[in-house]
Amino acid sequence: MSKVPWGILIMFAGLGLAFALAGLSWWLVFLAGVSVWLAVVEYLAVRRTGLTISGQFLAWARRHPWAAGAMAALLGAAVGYLIYHLVTGY
Repeated sequence: MSKVPWGILIMFAGLGLAFALAGLSWWLVFLAGVSVWLAVVEYLAVRRTGLTISGQFLAWARRHPWAAGAMAALLGAAVGYLIYHLVTGY
């Protein structure tokens, strides 16, 4: 992998900084764990397939645009529910 995913790195750094400044140490530990796991999965994916997991999804989405749209909508709904859960506790 020759390109550095600056957007993803900045996103994780921004979230980490926000959690640290808010004193949410367990969220910071959770984010660190997710980041490490993602790095391992990305490394293995690139070694075995030559593509990142995002690259694999993009290649699949080009072959299955309707299914990719449905998966994107499902992801959007999941993130929306996560926000609702964090705001309300439900």
